[in-house]
Amino acid sequence: MKLVFEPLVTTLLTSFLLFLIACFLFLNSKRILTIGYHTLTIVCVLSIVRLLFPFEFSFTKNIYLNETAARIAGFFRKKHMLSPNIKVSVFDIGTFIWLIGIIIKLYKYVKTYKRDYFLIHSIGTDVSNNDRYSKLLACACQYYHFTRNFDVYEIEGLSSPMIFSICKPAILLPTQNQYTDQELIFIFRHEVGHFYYHHLLYHFFVELFSIVYWWNPLNKYIKNQIDALLEMSIDHNFSASTDETIAYLNCLLKVKKQSAQQQLFPKLNSSLSMNNLQESMLEKRFQLLTHSQKQHHFLSAFIIIVSIGIYLFSYCFTLKGNGLPDETKTGEMFLLTDENSYGISNGDGTYDLYLYSEYLETVDSLMRYDYVPIYNSLEDVPQN
Repeated sequence: MKLVFEPLVTTLLTSFLLFLIACFLFLNSKRILTIGYHTLTIVCVLSIVRLLFPFEFSFTKNIYLNETAARIAGFFRKKHMLSPNIKVSVFDIGTFIWLIGIIIKLYKYVKTYKRDYFLIHSIGTDVSNNDRYSKLLACACQYYHFTRNFDVYEIEGLSSPMIFSICKPAILLPTQNQYTDQELIFIFRHEVGHFYYHHLLYHFFVELFSIVYWWNPLNKYIKNQIDALLEMSIDHNFSASTDETIAYLNCLLKVKKQSAQQQLFPKLNSSLSMNNLQESMLEKRFQLLTHSQKQHHFLSAFIIIVSIGIYLFSYCFTLKGNGLPDETKTGEMFLLTDENSYGISNGDGTYDLYLYSEYLETVDSLMRYDYVPIYNSLEDVPQN
């Protein structure tokens, strides 16, 4: 398996189609209630996973498009001679820039993480041994039937409660927060829930995805949507009774109001905040908690099956430009033969095909061209 232009295009189109399905379902709260946020999460995950594996396999079949698509593919794949021993294509240059971008983004992510870690431990006040916090945090852990000691820090200017880091998670609270015991239990249950359900790990994988596909203009929206789904899944834990739901919603409102008044501390990348996203997203969370519409299991199963089908189908076929023109300008039919065509090996598993000594396209398989003579360089081609 290797990264090739056409499979990458097929991957992007498939991922974009799945993401469009997720966006359509996510725009309306009633749709989320009808299919359930778990179904929406599955569609988003399939969209991301498809991007992580932009390859074709031995069983993959080609779907050949028109001549325009072939010319576009040929433009990106055609090798240009930089020196006697070096030939590169536009796709090679793009891949090199892509890799450089990944290295830069990864460096910035690690640098930002170290900065955040330093700020938390230098500016924040460690209140892990505070009797009140310890007691209420233990109650929150008991809800999930496990025991764990979390570091708790109060930080001046922090916008809202959040949990930070994967290796050693710490719960962060604004200083002078004036939360009641009930509100603190809700906050601790919320943040501990992110740890218990491995949401911090999911958040880390999404960050890695945005690093690898740093050029994707939809990255910000994808990250926001995934974060919102993680928050909604935690909100679901507070729907056991009407009184609990109302108290939790009031807590969310209080957190939202406080965050509007103070936000001096920089936003943390490796964290999940209780005060998630914009007003519209908070409204969606309220609607999902206060409405008791039944989930339509048949529709949910149908969407999941269709999404998985799109995902698997995309590995069975690759969109490729047709390298064989159907007719010449005079209208005469012709085919590649051992007399009018030849191929040049690029040394990397790809071949440049020529017809009447004019470049046609670059291919990575000779399956359909086994009758075409192959040479190591243009100098080796016999002169007629």
